[in-house]
Amino acid sequence: MIQAQAPMNKLYIGIMSGTSVDAIDVVAIEIEDKHFSFVGGINFELPNHLRTKILEITRQKKEQDSKIIAELDNELGFEYANAVNQLLRTYKIKKEKVAAIGLHGQTIAHHPNAKVPRSIQIGDAKIVAQKTEIICVADFRSADINAGGQGAPLAPVFHSWLFRIPNKNRAIINIGGISNISILDENPLRGHDLGPGNILLDSWIQSHEKEKYDHQGLWARQGNTNENLLDIFLEDDFFSIAPPKSTGADYFNLDWIETNLNIFKQNIAPKDVQSTLTEVTARIISDCLNTYTNIAEAAICGGGSENTYLVERIMKLYKGKIFRTDDWGLKSKWVEASGFAYLAYLRLKNQDLELSGVTGSTKKVRLGEIHTP
Repeated sequence: MIQAQAPMNKLYIGIMSGTSVDAIDVVAIEIEDKHFSFVGGINFELPNHLRTKILEITRQKKEQDSKIIAELDNELGFEYANAVNQLLRTYKIKKEKVAAIGLHGQTIAHHPNAKVPRSIQIGDAKIVAQKTEIICVADFRSADINAGGQGAPLAPVFHSWLFRIPNKNRAIINIGGISNISILDENPLRGHDLGPGNILLDSWIQSHEKEKYDHQGLWARQGNTNENLLDIFLEDDFFSIAPPKSTGADYFNLDWIETNLNIFKQNIAPKDVQSTLTEVTARIISDCLNTYTNIAEAAICGGGSENTYLVERIMKLYKGKIFRTDDWGLKSKWVEASGFAYLAYLRLKNQDLELSGVTGSTKKVRLGEIHTP
């Protein structure tokens, strides 16, 4: 394991590409002691052919083809590097001023409870380091899985650092492809995956309306929630598993929807399925929040925070106050990528993290492998 020298530069870049695989979020942040400032971010669109290949291999039930994985790992690495270089140009940032890049990578398989536990992210960090000439920290999940943890979610580490305040219990709900919760109260950090966030909504609309996502939840709003189908969806074993727990797009995907529709055995309009899937995400989030009676306020971040209908349903079902992280100082769409910039900062400081209340790891872990240019 590379031991990093304490960085002199204060700028860090974070890269995140979600389960819908439509674009890459790249941000630059500045960290000095306990102070955080957001420098800028861009949304870098991925080529359609690459997106299609990634979605196909993520959904594969059989053994994934190692040759295809290697090709995608390489190609996505170049796209990540291009995205970083575009960010540098857009905000006129000199690469010499950047201490490190934090790269989550694109998850194509997540099996922390398998006989051989593993979580696979593609997007070659060596290529990113070489093409940007900046240190790249990646493979954040392996150390935690090797310590008996789930390897995810990792966002609570950043949520706790940025959003925790004295004498007020808070929760952060990240609605990406998968949704997760961070509990920021008087106890040690806790958090876990809740289940699908946008992944089912994106998958369904892509297969029926040829849209990448349900803009503001307009299609779901046109439909009606079917309570019988909702019950079938919510009977999935994952929802009853006690934390720590994590999941991914290789579990919750279009195949999952179609399997449950086969159980339902009734004709139903696609827009009603979309409305019901939206209710699944709203229910699992609000039900979890309602169990934490000591939480004074909660904030939503991630792409799902842009889904107006979904947010309305969560606010209707949750008994407490709901904000967006925009109200707490960081735009919701940049939170997750900023979190991986922060994890790169911690790795360069050789910081060991206590994640037992989040991932279930049995000892402190140092997340991320360092790749030098």
